[in-house]
Amino acid sequence: MPTISILLPVYNALPDLPRALRSLLAQTFTDFEIVAIDDGSTDGSGEMLEQYALADSRIRVFHQTNAGALGKVLNRAAELARGQYLARQDADDASAPTRMEKQLAYLQKHPETGLCGTWAWYIDTELGPLFSLEIPDDHARLSRYLNKGMNPFVHGSIMLRTDIFQKMGGYRGSYSEDFDLWLRTSEVTHLGMCSALGYYYWRSVSGISAGASVRQQSLSQLALKLHSERVRFEHEITNWQSEYQKIMSIPTAESNPGERQTLLHYARGLQQLHRKKFDLSRNEFKKAASGQGSYAKKARRNLSMFWLAPVLSIVYHFLEMNEPFRFAQRLPDGTKLPSFLSE
Repeated sequence: MPTISILLPVYNALPDLPRALRSLLAQTFTDFEIVAIDDGSTDGSGEMLEQYALADSRIRVFHQTNAGALGKVLNRAAELARGQYLARQDADDASAPTRMEKQLAYLQKHPETGLCGTWAWYIDTELGPLFSLEIPDDHARLSRYLNKGMNPFVHGSIMLRTDIFQKMGGYRGSYSEDFDLWLRTSEVTHLGMCSALGYYYWRSVSGISAGASVRQQSLSQLALKLHSERVRFEHEITNWQSEYQKIMSIPTAESNPGERQTLLHYARGLQQLHRKKFDLSRNEFKKAASGQGSYAKKARRNLSMFWLAPVLSIVYHFLEMNEPFRFAQRLPDGTKLPSFLSE
């Protein structure tokens, strides 16, 4: 039986799927299987998986009609998995060559830890590499982030023990299925972070749609409420299924690329402000201020007070010192992806 089972859900990911698969097949640790679930793809992703499986027997491909929820797809993959450890990978992302080796070594060295993430590069499909998220390996800090509604883990970057996953009963629902599982896991085991770059995470400026964002936020709040009930009363009082269905009835809308672009400029402005690079910060806020949505208003407010920039940099530092993104290291403009990702 393989040591690690990599859970790979795939839905219409044809352009990016080769990158994800190549990154996994190039791992320095080789005793793994890839449990790939073709979740009703219509773009040829399923056929591509079969082609790769013919060339490498470690890839096991399963086809199904679309499940409508990522949690269901991952639960099926976990049921089919044979490894002692479960790792995640998204079909449009990539793993560093030593990721599996280092995360496995971390969990073997820390038997008290049931789940660990890894540092990740955030990469925009249009803007390129943005920053490296390098959160310290500290169970108390990671748990504190979760309890405040912040997710310190990139979902595709985690590895956890199979027995812990089974004890938790797997994922529930979609949108915030990972956040809910991390909270439940934190109640029975330690959380860890492998302090090395292990994952490349692609996002689009189009971002998540407005309705989906509301769903995600509402489901995160539900997960926190249930977590509090379990901690206080040792069981859940609120009916998860009933509340989940209510939240999932929230209509979705088309995403607004302009607002996402504004958010990126605003975030960059804050990062440069923290680093006391005031000219760069002002330029980013100006770009955000000319955009759309609430972050454009925040940028205009910051610009109106920019003569206080040295003070603002200190204030923002202390206001956000517990934010996971405090540990986001901006990558220099023009940063290139590693060659193995562009082969």
